[in-house]
Amino acid sequence: MPSNPTDQPRRWHGFELYPFQAQAFDSVDAGHSVLVSAPTGAGKTVVAEYAMELCLSRGERVIYTSPVKALSNQKFRDFRATWGDRIGIMTGDVTINAQAPALIMTTEIFRNTLITGNERNLGARWVIMDEIHYIADSDRGTVWEECLMFAPKGVRFLGLSATISNLQQFRDWICSVREEDVDLVITRDRPVPLQHHVFTPQTGPIRPGEARRQIEKPVRDRHRGARRGEHGTDLLDWVAQNHMLPGLFFCFSRRECEMRAQSACKRHLVDAEQRRQLLDAFDALCRLFKIEDDSATPDMRALAAHGVLYHHAGMLPVWKEIVERLFTTGALRMLFTTETFALGVNMPARSVCFSSLRKFNGIEFDWLTPLQYHQMAGRAGRQGMDTEGSVFANIDPERDDPKAVKDVIFGKVPPLTSQFNLPYNAVLRLWHDVGEGIYDAVGKSFAAWLRGDKGKSGRATLRSRLKVLERAHYLEGRTLTGKGRLATRLQAFEISITELHAAGCFEDLTPGECAMLLCAVVHEARRGEMHSRFASRTLDTAANRARKRCMEFAKLERAAGIENCIKPPDFSMTAAMAAWVDGSTFDDLHQFTAAQAGDIVRTFRMTVQVLRDFAEGVPDDSGLRDRLRAAVNLVNRAEVDAEALLLLSARMQEPAAQTQPPKPPNEPHGTR
Repeated sequence: MPSNPTDQPRRWHGFELYPFQAQAFDSVDAGHSVLVSAPTGAGKTVVAEYAMELCLSRGERVIYTSPVKALSNQKFRDFRATWGDRIGIMTGDVTINAQAPALIMTTEIFRNTLITGNERNLGARWVIMDEIHYIADSDRGTVWEECLMFAPKGVRFLGLSATISNLQQFRDWICSVREEDVDLVITRDRPVPLQHHVFTPQTGPIRPGEARRQIEKPVRDRHRGARRGEHGTDLLDWVAQNHMLPGLFFCFSRRECEMRAQSACKRHLVDAEQRRQLLDAFDALCRLFKIEDDSATPDMRALAAHGVLYHHAGMLPVWKEIVERLFTTGALRMLFTTETFALGVNMPARSVCFSSLRKFNGIEFDWLTPLQYHQMAGRAGRQGMDTEGSVFANIDPERDDPKAVKDVIFGKVPPLTSQFNLPYNAVLRLWHDVGEGIYDAVGKSFAAWLRGDKGKSGRATLRSRLKVLERAHYLEGRTLTGKGRLATRLQAFEISITELHAAGCFEDLTPGECAMLLCAVVHEARRGEMHSRFASRTLDTAANRARKRCMEFAKLERAAGIENCIKPPDFSMTAAMAAWVDGSTFDDLHQFTAAQAGDIVRTFRMTVQVLRDFAEGVPDDSGLRDRLRAAVNLVNRAEVDAEALLLLSARMQEPAAQTQPPKPPNEPHGTR
C-alpha cells in the first residue's frame, strides 16, 4: 500500500485530510484501483473529487457512476460549479455534453454502454462507483457486477462503500475479475460520532441497551391501569424543545411523510422573522423554477411557513429540488422524508428521527437491516457544527421486541451477497461474441466466487435463458437473428419491445400511439391505483397483440424454469399519456389517473428513454424511426423534460442563498 512519506498531515484545498482519505489519495496517485469503506457522513466523496481533479489535470477521462438519477443530477450540479463544461451527464433521462472528459452516469447506463457495445466510454482511465455496496441489492445488484466484469482492461476503479462485513472477500473478487491488485482503505470512525436513542411517549429518549427494562415497566403499569408516564410527549416536540433542530424525520410511506408534516404545523418551530425569511426564499425559488401557479404551491408554502416540508418520490422533481435547496440553507427545521433521501445526498442535520424501525417490504412489516438504519442515521451530525449527531427511533412498547431493536441499531452489518443474473441483451451479446465462452464469463461472477466454483462453466439460469432465446428465434446456433440483433441494441425492456416489434404492433400507430404503447411497457401501477380507460380501435388491436406476444414469451420462460418472467404491458397510464401527447397540462392528468405526480413523471421520462433507445436500434423501415422520434417530442415537454430542469438548476447560483436565509434559533452548535 503506498503511503505518505512525511509525518505531516496531508492537506487538500486548505483542508486537513482524515487518515483514510490521505491513504486513498496515495492509492489514486499510484494509479491503483481502490475500494474505500467508511460510514455514511465520513467524507468518502472527497476521494472521488480528488480522483476527478487528478484525471482532468492529466487529460484523462473519468466516469462517475451512482445508483440513482437524483444523485447523478446532484453531482452534475456540484461538479459543474467547479469544473464547468468539462462535466457531462448521461442518465437515460438526460444527456448533456456526453463527450466531456468527466462524465456522470447512473450505474445502469454505464452497464448498458458496455453490454450493447457502445464505444463511447472506452477511453476512460478511471471509473468511480459510488455506493458500490449496492451490488447486494436484490433488484439491481447485478448491474454493479457486470460493470466490474465487462469494463475494458486497464480501466481503474474507485469504489465507495458503506461499512460491510466481508470487504476483504469482495476486494479479493475484484482483484480476480479485474486481474489487478486493488488497494483496500477502511475506516469505522465518523468525524461526528452518533448517539443512538429509542423513544416512547412514556419514557422519552433512552439508550437502546436500557430498552427492555425501561419499556417493560410502562407496559406493565398501563395494564394495571396506572397513569401515563411523566413524559407523555411526541418525539418531534421533544427534539424541538431540546434544541436539536434542524432534523430529518424518516418515514416509510409517502402518505406518512405528508401527514406528519401537516401535523407538525401545530408546533411553533420558527419565529416571525424566520418565517418571513423562509417564505422569501421559498417564493424566490418558485419564481426561478416557474412553479408559482402549480396546484401544490399553496399547500407547500403553508407548510414552509411553519418551518417544515416533506420529500418523497411521489413529488414532482422540481418540488424535490426546491425542498432540497431550502433544507441546505438551514432554514427548514424539520424535513419528513422517505429513505431515498439518505442515499448519497450530502444533506446532514443536527438530529435524525425514525417514525419506526420497521417498514413494509411488499409482503409484511419487517425490521430495517443495520445497513439501512445506519445509512439514514448517518445523516445526523454536521461536520464543523456539531460535536455529535443524535438519532432517535420511535418504538412501540407493545409490539417491538427490545432485542430486535438493539439488533437493528448495533447488529453486525450482513456480508455482501451476489444478485448476479445476466439480462437477455447481455446473454445475446456474449453468446454472439464468445459462444460457449459465456459460461467462463459467468464463472467470474461474485456469485461464483462466493460459491467457490470460480472458473467453472456453472448459473442453470443461463442455460435456460439461452434455451428460451433459441426457441423464441433470437438465436440460430451462434448467429443472432434479426430479433436478436435488435434486442442487443436496446438498453432496457429489450424482450418486450422486440416481441412487440416482431408482432407488428407498431405498424399502424401514430407517434402518440407509439408513446402510449411503450408507456404500457414501462409502467407498473402501484397497488390500488385507480385510472381511466383509453379506447382506440388501432391501439386496442396493438394492445391485444402485445399482451398475447408477451404472454407467449413468458410461457417459454416458465417452461424453462425461469422466475421473474417478463410482464405484460400495463395500460393503466395510457389515458393520461393520451391526454399528455394531445397537449394537456400536467394538472389535467389527475382526471385520468390517481398516480402521484412523481410517478407520472417517472413513467413518462422512462417512456422517453425507451422511445429514444428504440429509435436508435430499430431498422429504418416503414418510417417507424421517424414516428418514434416524433413521439419523443410529444412526450418530452414541460414537467417531463428532465434535461431542461437540470440545466436550469445547474445555471442557478444557489438561488435560495440570494435571499438571506432565516437565522437558526439562538443555541450553541454541538451542545445542548
